[in-house]
Amino acid sequence: SYGTESNLRARRLANANAKRRMTLEEDSLSLSQNTYRMSSKRMMNIPKYVDKYHFDDCVGKTIEECQVIIDTVVQSMPETFNNQTTLHMSIRKMREQTDFSYYKVVLRTNTAGTKIYGIYDDGVVYYPWPWRVNGVDMEIGPWDCDEGGAMTPEECCSKIQQDVSYPDDNGNYIACFVEEPVGGPHNPERDDRAIVVTDGKGTVVRAPVAH
Repeated sequence: SYGTESNLRARRLANANAKRRMTLEEDSLSLSQNTYRMSSKRMMNIPKYVDKYHFDDCVGKTIEECQVIIDTVVQSMPETFNNQTTLHMSIRKMREQTDFSYYKVVLRTNTAGTKIYGIYDDGVVYYPWPWRVNGVDMEIGPWDCDEGGAMTPEECCSKIQQDVSYPDDNGNYIACFVEEPVGGPHNPERDDRAIVVTDGKGTVVRAPVAH
């Protein structure tokens, strides 16, 4: 019956995500003391979307290998994936310091896109790399954009730009990129895809999520 299938799906998701949370907690204990490595690892291990299916076995695999893993899981759990046989892979490359947009701070918002929540839902915004000025690498951030209540993206970005008001050695000023979580008005959920995050070499660095 539908009720039985729904309960089975809920139990499978709960078990899979419980194992994933244990892995994330173990990873968090081994974070490097180096500030920038901590920031990169922090961004890779964000425990989000715990009610969605995560394809943990894809981590460290190529895109092609991950597609095989996703298809195998989807076909083995038809009640979880609406009887589909595959999911479209929406591939997103993880930000790297060599990217053209390196000078932008990502502002993660609430679902509505109106307030800054940050990657930990605490309103704190991080920049993962040093800001080089006159040949010297400077640490910038983090910024508390929940001070006095959750700020709007505009208010948070203004705060950051006031704090870092000088250009780097490439002549770029700090800027902001507003990112809504999946489910927001500009980032709707889909039941036919898995979002896959890779590094510059095409290796999957975060468990893909079906949403």
